[in-house]
Amino acid sequence: MSKASSKTTARGDGGSRSEPEAPRAGARRGRPGRRTAAERKQAVLQLLSGKATVDQLARRFGVKPETVEGWREMALDAVEGAFRQGTTQSPREAELERERATLEKVVTRLTMKNELMERALKEFPTRPGRSRR
Repeated sequence: MSKASSKTTARGDGGSRSEPEAPRAGARRGRPGRRTAAERKQAVLQLLSGKATVDQLARRFGVKPETVEGWREMALDAVEGAFRQGTTQSPREAELERERATLEKVVTRLTMKNELMERALKEFPTRPGRSRR
């Protein structure tokens, strides 16, 4: 029984991905279910250090290659967040904060408008309507 060779291509983001190998008889994908944080960390470290490819890790951990790539992206995002200076907010948190401030201004403006309308109605009650007889 001979192993099928795989062609590895370098990627610009620190990882590499090999082309699919032919499945071996009796090969298992690994145990099903969710991977622990330690397993995901191990996979990402092996991927970024060049010790394993995306496809190799996917087979070893029993997940799709896209899942391993997602782990890498999450890890790189976390590293970026750790190195971010000057703010402790993520871009999404900053966006939500701006949206909250805008909504607060709108609510304040509508509350003031409502209060003024209520005062005007109390000071100048409307006259009863006339009948058309």
